[in-house]
Amino acid sequence: MTKEQQVKTERETEFLKQLHQAAQMGRDTLEHVNNNIGPGELRSAVEKDIFDYSDVCADITRKLDSLGEKPEPVGKLSKLMSSMMIDFKISDDTPESEVAKMIIDGTTKGVTECTSHLSAYNDIDGDIRNVGYKFLWIQQKNIDEMKRFLHN
Repeated sequence: MTKEQQVKTERETEFLKQLHQAAQMGRDTLEHVNNNIGPGELRSAVEKDIFDYSDVCADITRKLDSLGEKPEPVGKLSKLMSSMMIDFKISDDTPESEVAKMIIDGTTKGVTECTSHLSAYNDIDGDIRNVGYKFLWIQQKNIDEMKRFLHN
């Protein structure tokens, strides 16, 4: 492998690992939200989003496997802080519109981060970049879905 090919592979690996951490954090956060809300349409929408995030995590893991790499787990402190914030802000009596706003806010940060990664790694393989675009699309779809719960 030439030095140029090695650098390209390292950049692709970095990109995929960063995407995986973001997707994993999004999925874990949505799972925690889901555990804090009652049954209904919002819960069904959140469960669909969890499935989509899990799907993109699996896609990224397959890409990493093809490069001989493994995803890196989200830091325990980040997960703990996120869980504590959700527990503090969401209870059974939290209105759907407030939960949807929190999901939209968090996902918007994810969109910004993903867009930044796509820009910073604009030189990597198109097939790998497409995983990033898929993740971006999933996040935007998540935001659009949550908007219907902003009825208050």
